[in-house]
Amino acid sequence: QRALGLMHKVVLDTDIGTDVDDALALTVLLGSPEVELIGITTVYGDVRLRSQIAMNLCSMVNREIPTYMGEEKTISGREVWMSGSEGKNFKSLDSFTPQTISAVDFLIEAVTAKPQSIDVIAIGPLTNIARAIQSSSDFEKKVKRVWMMGGDFTQSRVEHNFKCDIDAARIVLESNIPISILDLPNSQKTIIRMTEIEQIRNAPVFGALLYSEIMSWIEPRNQDWTIPHDPIAALSLLAPEFFETSAAGKVKVDSEGLSFWNESPNGNVLLVNPAHPESAVQRMIELITN
Repeated sequence: QRALGLMHKVVLDTDIGTDVDDALALTVLLGSPEVELIGITTVYGDVRLRSQIAMNLCSMVNREIPTYMGEEKTISGREVWMSGSEGKNFKSLDSFTPQTISAVDFLIEAVTAKPQSIDVIAIGPLTNIARAIQSSSDFEKKVKRVWMMGGDFTQSRVEHNFKCDIDAARIVLESNIPISILDLPNSQKTIIRMTEIEQIRNAPVFGALLYSEIMSWIEPRNQDWTIPHDPIAALSLLAPEFFETSAAGKVKVDSEGLSFWNESPNGNVLLVNPAHPESAVQRMIELITN
């Protein structure tokens, strides 16, 4: 891939700071030589704090990625849930200043300026993406693809990213944007236990911080494992060889947030499934420890 010069122009749309998997996804992208990370957009709740966390991680590898604060409130009106421990393992976050332009405006401008060339990796509630669709018909027509973690197409539960803002999920999934989505049951095939967590702890730059973030997430839950939902969703773009991809289909999201996918020849939604979950996890760790 690198020999062919196949670069992915990527925007990461994230609620980084709560579950550790957003930070893992960002460090995967920072460790991927074939990714040109043109911007980070934050969503849901304290977007300034989330942006500062992302900027801090980028600064650890001397990367200045423009970071934009997005929608704090949900379209559905559902109250925002934050754990309260966001940013606790980070130092001097106040030294980081996000961009002044809003995330939604940035998304629209970036995609309009480079039609069909920008992949958006959306790993939080979908409020920013929904607002971009509502604000600009150009965004829907010109974004190359949205890669996301969300939903549960077995309908066994309402998945977190959809539940946080059901209206936003519906607007995005029922749009015409090309979407590849890793749902909850498929992401749950990838589990990192203490062996893998120790491998991450040994990462030269991010290890100590990611380890403390992982432990802060799993210890209150009495777990010695976690599921790297978001970095695996990012890998479906970066390392398609580890995934199976469905035929095209269409998604409906009901008023409770349950998601339904049906095969359809003119559908815009592909489901991705890690056919080689252990290999995907190892690739994730390689990229984090690069």
